[in-house]
Amino acid sequence: MSNTCIAFGVFDGVHEGHKAVISKLMEMSVKGYTPVVVSFEYDTELLQDKKVLSTEMEKEHLIGRLGPELMISYKIDKHNKDSDIKSFIRDVLVESLGAKVIVAGKNDCNIMALRECAKSLRYCLEECDTVTSDSGPITSERIAAEIENNNLEKVNKLLGHPYIFIGKVMHGKAFGRTVGMPTANLEFGESKLLPAYGVYATLSEIDGKSVKGLTNIGKRPSVDNYDYVTIETFLLDFSGDLYDKIIELQVHAFIRSVKKFNGLDEVKSQVNKDIQSIREYLDKIS
Repeated sequence: MSNTCIAFGVFDGVHEGHKAVISKLMEMSVKGYTPVVVSFEYDTELLQDKKVLSTEMEKEHLIGRLGPELMISYKIDKHNKDSDIKSFIRDVLVESLGAKVIVAGKNDCNIMALRECAKSLRYCLEECDTVTSDSGPITSERIAAEIENNNLEKVNKLLGHPYIFIGKVMHGKAFGRTVGMPTANLEFGESKLLPAYGVYATLSEIDGKSVKGLTNIGKRPSVDNYDYVTIETFLLDFSGDLYDKIIELQVHAFIRSVKKFNGLDEVKSQVNKDIQSIREYLDKIS
């Protein structure tokens, strides 16, 4: 590759701060540079118990909406985790990817190294101002904290888009189908940060269409006591076979916490109330 403009980093969540960097990246592409995003993907062994806002598939999806022609995932594992950042800039960004321009935020953890290397490696460094909200910088760590505090409205404001899951629809126990409420059971990565267990108003992007849904995230005390977490969506006004299809799930609003019910009649009654709440909310935004 040659004559590229590159933005690199973790891009976890692809939040409003990341979007400012990518916007600058696209500005430079007008000048004849090929825009490239280099994303760092940390091995689960290095993450340990830390959770991520976005998988690489989700990053690619979100970044693709913003215009860059290419996103490259650079794996960080135990073998290269201690690599020198200046060597990475030289060997990967400049020599392999042909960077003529590198875009970064002024508070990027690598900004000093980028400034020091710019002259000797003959690239132009474009620095973006830090994006703030409520007098504080927008960071992935801040958004993760808001997710853990179950402040979904704040999360989606800082992201600049709904919190999303992208995954394959898997075969579940098909219990919902037996009571007239078939659900899509979505696969998700073990390192993905989940919001508080409960019921959410969601939109699923399926074959270019946006479908309203009631999504339960968490364990399933409503109907059984299996000790595992699922993301199950009852799709409203939809019929069709989704098994093995990759879909995007947008989490828009928290409806209620998980409850234990005494029988199917109670489950159906509560679900009907939830659906009414979900329709009222989603009708306002869709």
